Amino acid sequence: MDLYERRGRLPDEAAALSRAGEAPRAARRGAKAARRIAVALLGALALGAVTAVACASTGPAAAGDVPSASGAPHPGQVALARLADRIDAALRRDFPRQYAGVALAPTGGGLIVYRRPSPALDAALRARFPKAPIKTRYAPHAARELDALAARVRRDIAYWGRRGVPITSVTARHDGTAVEVGTTSVARASAQLRRRYGSAPLRFVEARPSLIPDGAH
Repeated sequence: MDLYERRGRLPDEAAALSRAGEAPRAARRGAKAARRIAVALLGALALGAVTAVACASTGPAAAGDVPSASGAPHPGQVALARLADRIDAALRRDFPRQYAGVALAPTGGGLIVYRRPSPALDAALRARFPKAPIKTRYAPHAARELDALAARVRRDIAYWGRRGVPITSVTARHDGTAVEVGTTSVARASAQLRRRYGSAPLRFVEARPSLIPDGAH
């Protein structure tokens, strides 16, 4: 008598039970994967990765735009992310001296475009995206200016490390206000970097090292 017979089950019955046990486990794994994808997308929207350019959210998503019970992102959030990408590409190309960035509105139901005052940019935005839920806000600096400053600081990361000033992240803010520098020593970094970069628009925040490469910040 073999093992299956001793346990009172035939081989085919045991295989069926095994497959039945695998189905719930596979479903649970699929649900977990879907939730991870939804969290990553909404995190990107909330943290400024709505586009590939250092954009950031100004607030949480609206109640109607949260993930569905299945874990999939709400269609409204996906549509806004795609719209933000189109706006970013168009304004970076045509208005590099005025455009600063684009972000999810605090209500989650639209986008905010940050730019230096420009009637031409505002008119082009209305003409190209006439039905889009977009508002404009003032920005003191254009993305091109802040991107150049951020690149300069990134090139100096090793230099600052040798001088005891660890820099953990460098990000051009989507609202055009400053380049945000993450460091584990805010006071030291603020004093030394301002001596090197003068009156450049820098903002310092406490930030531990991450696993993201410097060039990805």
